[in-house]
Amino acid sequence: MRQIHWILASDIDHTLTGDTQALERLGSQIESLRRQNELALFLTTGRTLDEVLTGFEKENIPEADAIITQVGTEIYTPPFSSEMAPLAEWDRFLRQQYSREKAVGFVDDIEGAEIQSARYNTALKVSYFLDKAADPEQAVARIKQRTAAENKAYQVVWSSGIHLDILPAAAGKGKAIRFLINYLDLDPEQVIAAGDSGNDRSMLEEFGCAIIVGNAQPELAELRDRHDHASFYFAESSFAAGVEEGLRHFGVL
Repeated sequence: MRQIHWILASDIDHTLTGDTQALERLGSQIESLRRQNELALFLTTGRTLDEVLTGFEKENIPEADAIITQVGTEIYTPPFSSEMAPLAEWDRFLRQQYSREKAVGFVDDIEGAEIQSARYNTALKVSYFLDKAADPEQAVARIKQRTAAENKAYQVVWSSGIHLDILPAAAGKGKAIRFLINYLDLDPEQVIAAGDSGNDRSMLEEFGCAIIVGNAQPELAELRDRHDHASFYFAESSFAAGVEEGLRHFGVL
């Protein structure tokens, strides 16, 4: 990859999307910086690859230098196409200890758990809606207790009070970004992560600079008390305008 000064690792939904005018403005600024070799854009999302590619065409999502999908279990590098396979080195690494069958078993008897559509359930990711459980937080705690007994091979990601993902312990957005940075021989000190929900937390805490947009979910509120505000920027603005605000704070724009 070309030599650059900054890497923006950004979630898509409700971080970039949500305000079309703000996204158009931010997208123009990002593309200008990419042309000048000042910035690379890594999109990190719970979406599938096809949904990201469609977003380039229909949602004005900025073109990216890498795409991390399925909550950090798949990595893609250019040139992008709907037929391409995830980065093989990352895929092999994650498959070493993960069993999808066992991951499903952690949720089997949780009343109200509803498995998500097939496109969000892969060999390396089990995904449920859990908002219909009588006490979602208690259900999450039970599932985490079960996964903890499995030699630290699994992790539970709970976000937006709705989405439950069971991933390999070695996966997640933060670890996927770090793997990709090492793979591309880039500097982790260049990373600024931006997000709005619990499945972004791993990348927000993994690197030195983070932007939490103004519309962030309550599960990220505690980060205000746990981290130095010099490295964690809590934007007043929402969606892409919040990302733009954070990039100005860190001196990128």
